[in-house]
Amino acid sequence: MGKAISLEVDEQLKVKSENFIKNIKSGMHLTSDLQSDINSLEWLEIIEEVCPYLDNIVRTPKVALVSESEVRKIEKAKKTGVESVKDLSKHTDYIDKIDPVTGDVQPSKILVVYREETFNTYENRFIYTLILTLLRFLTEKEELLKNLKPKNEKLLQYSASTSNGKEKVKVDVKISTKPTRIGEDDNDLEKELNSIRKRIEKMKKFVNSWLASELITTLQKQHAILVMPPIKKTNLILKNPNFQMATKLWNFLYSVDENKNKNINGLDSKGDELLRGILDDSFLMDYYVLDSISINKKDQKDKLCKYALLIIMNQVQRAVDILLQNGIKISEQELLKLLSTELEKKTNISQIGSTDIKNKFKKEMDEYLARTNQYL
Repeated sequence: MGKAISLEVDEQLKVKSENFIKNIKSGMHLTSDLQSDINSLEWLEIIEEVCPYLDNIVRTPKVALVSESEVRKIEKAKKTGVESVKDLSKHTDYIDKIDPVTGDVQPSKILVVYREETFNTYENRFIYTLILTLLRFLTEKEELLKNLKPKNEKLLQYSASTSNGKEKVKVDVKISTKPTRIGEDDNDLEKELNSIRKRIEKMKKFVNSWLASELITTLQKQHAILVMPPIKKTNLILKNPNFQMATKLWNFLYSVDENKNKNINGLDSKGDELLRGILDDSFLMDYYVLDSISINKKDQKDKLCKYALLIIMNQVQRAVDILLQNGIKISEQELLKLLSTELEKKTNISQIGSTDIKNKFKKEMDEYLARTNQYL
């Protein structure tokens, strides 16, 4: 049976730990020769998400009714309307003669209005430009993946300093990884690359089908002017769900274009607040080890037990923060169930170990007594 300890947090050590974390000044740096296109497939996921919405736009394009007017000689005017009569009343100089008996007006020329539907609207030219940009983007990614041969080596460096009120503490950590054998993960990597290539190929089929659509072929024949950023926020672009998703893809592709020269050969990152926070917690636990070391084993054991309670509190808080920041909700009941399950497992292992020792001791004693009885 384990010795019971007071499950009360040592307030002095708690304040010391809080000051330690509060005063930390830390930095991390992660480098990897593995191409960022393999590390993150955000670009492919966004394209796959937006494609159905683009398909809706291309299959049911919006048309605009365009009116053009021209003053023509009366013998060349094939069709007149209300606008023609209204214009004639304003331009009496168009009137050649008026029949004095019937009052019929005989103009020499008249306004003719032509109306036709057209795809050549700003919104359609926006989609036309987006599709051409998307095709170029996918082609570049396809070429990039052809000769990709990453070694998958990583290096994480972390340095920090802090003060707990009584001491100044510093740490420098360097963690590196390399494959245990050259080519060990080649098959897995090749499978992943093939999967990405197939997904790109599927997206390019979408794009090629759009290029053959009536909307795009018509705009190409008309030599429609491509749209340049920033995008005009027309009512259709702002309110239509399909155009909202198209705008999301537009913004993403142009942000990639702006940054594509900044991170070409692999991953080079300073991390983020969440990752650095985990490393800061590790720094604190390393300090717990250092602070607990003592010549007196009893003092060391007592201090480790007190720090253990703080570790539980800190790590539960950190774990919950990580889950919440990544959109995963966990209830108090679920958390308690998880902790109680792990505690039960550990308790059972401890009890089994104790029982095994007792059984083994009993067996040895029985054998010893059996041997001694032979001489009695």
